Amino acid sequence: MLEEETINHFRFAGARTLLSVFRYRTPDPVEEHTAALEPTLRSLWLAAKRGGRNLYEVAAEVRLMADALEPSFAGTAVVPDDLREMTAGWETDEPWTVLRDIAMHTESWKSGFVTKLSRAVPTSQELAFRFPQLTEFLSNYYGQDGIATEDDMTESEGLHLFMEECHRHPICLWYLPPLVAECTEALTIFHSEESLHRFFEVEHGLGSGTLDWSDWLPLIVETFTTHMREEHPLHWVSA
Repeated sequence: MLEEETINHFRFAGARTLLSVFRYRTPDPVEEHTAALEPTLRSLWLAAKRGGRNLYEVAAEVRLMADALEPSFAGTAVVPDDLREMTAGWETDEPWTVLRDIAMHTESWKSGFVTKLSRAVPTSQELAFRFPQLTEFLSNYYGQDGIATEDDMTESEGLHLFMEECHRHPICLWYLPPLVAECTEALTIFHSEESLHRFFEVEHGLGSGTLDWSDWLPLIVETFTTHMREEHPLHWVSA
């Protein structure tokens, strides 16, 4: 069973993501901090479209932080240490006031969002939010003690070894299709080997082994899709 401290840490996961831009800077004045929040707000909006927490839920976490930090607070909520330390470093005597301004801005962000998106130039970190499963997979695949550290193992052999581990539990249905989707999205967004290499390898430190990215990502898609078709014909219960 998880400890209460761990549970409480994840209760504020949305607020932590939103406020990450202010980890080493004070969100002031209002015009500047709203501009600084734009890339993260776009990422959170897109995550909500895909089934993640929505902006109103994130704003509620930020409001709860504000309430819990205010000296007159009489509730039971406890702000995790990392967030409390972050706000303590801001150059303001009333961080709860700043947090409420941020929450209000977050709640109202969807107003005019089409115009905001059409004018946006995404940041590298913002784009990285689109690939959580792929980032985790590649970090583990090429990380210390990862599959790619095996001597004389090709990328294709490594993928099959990874699938064997998924299949043994089995969790293929829950793990492989999202990876395939993110690989396909990457190939849809980045149209050349140069852009794939720059984004994944240079800017985010991920690897493709001996293959070009334009060969590596399609290999993941083909290998995992073939496995699902051959080993996991889907049966489901109609609503």
